[in-house]
Amino acid sequence: MSSFNPASILSFLWRIRGALVLLLVSVLLLALSVRCNTLRATLAAEQTAHNATLHALLDAVHEGDRWKALTEDAYAKAAALSDYADACLKREAEARADFAARTTIMTNARPRPRTDAEAKEVIDDATRMAAAARLNRPW
Repeated sequence: MSSFNPASILSFLWRIRGALVLLLVSVLLLALSVRCNTLRATLAAEQTAHNATLHALLDAVHEGDRWKALTEDAYAKAAALSDYADACLKREAEARADFAARTTIMTNARPRPRTDAEAKEVIDDATRMAAAARLNRPW
């Protein structure tokens, strides 16, 4: 049996030191290569996820622009309808005022017999009735 001799082991390692350094460098390069490949794969996955997010963002922006255009169109139509309703209400108010004025005139009108001077100088009944019919026609 041989005994354990640390000097012989150290001597052996000293002799193969170049090979050990080469082995150590090779292991470090292999570890660095594995780490680079891992980082490259991670970077590629992150790039793919970024591209997917970018496409989703662009789709969302286009969808937002579409909804903005629809909203602006709806607001324009609502404004036009509001203006139309205001015009209708104004015409209705004018019609009511005209009706009230005609009602007041007709309520205060009192028939009376014409005098002889009016009968000779005032226009005839047929002309007066035609003029009244023209004035009272619907608008």
